[in-house]
Amino acid sequence: MSFSQDLLTRAQPTMDAIMVHPFLKAIAEGNVPDDVLNYYVEQDEHYLKDYLTITALAVTQTDNHEDIAKLLDVAQFIGNESKAHEVMLGITGHQVENWRRGPETLLYVNHMYESAYRGTYADTLAALLPCAWSYEVMGRELVAAGANNEQNPLKEWIELYAPNDDSKSYTIWRFEALDREVAKLTPQQQEHVAQTFLLSLEMEWRFWEAAWVQEKWHFNI
Repeated sequence: MSFSQDLLTRAQPTMDAIMVHPFLKAIAEGNVPDDVLNYYVEQDEHYLKDYLTITALAVTQTDNHEDIAKLLDVAQFIGNESKAHEVMLGITGHQVENWRRGPETLLYVNHMYESAYRGTYADTLAALLPCAWSYEVMGRELVAAGANNEQNPLKEWIELYAPNDDSKSYTIWRFEALDREVAKLTPQQQEHVAQTFLLSLEMEWRFWEAAWVQEKWHFNI
């Protein structure tokens, strides 16, 4: 069993929890409350800016030309995610106005920055990967369940994250790169990479939860 195969086995309980989260169920049914969508978009705008910065850091950590090309593709895809936000804001009529990262957003991006600045290239890949992987899983499963029907106002959002087949997967190369990079590490370092991945995946669940419960800072600073 490869490192990534074992990692995905360890990650499955968290992924299962994401798929049954009330926010995901509401997306499938096309009836997410407006305030939840607005919170999600505002925080995701912050998150994606940091994700793009950390992706750029990853480019500087490798001399693998294929990885560099793929990471640049990732940066392009992040730009396309503004379409996903437009779908949601088109439903609510909201204008993004919150300049401040929420508690869970800040915790998540700080984890990714620490992994990129203090860890190996493998740590950076592991910190970034759960976002892409979990959204691909969500897209595939929601489409498989028929959630992208014409009556669902979030149909376009769902389809953005659901490749038609494995050849169009946007995570296969990442897991292959991760397996290649961890092979250079000690067992202790490999476990650190695994923990980095699993923490990012938990933060994905917490990101959905924060939007669902409208988590805010307790004090104005």
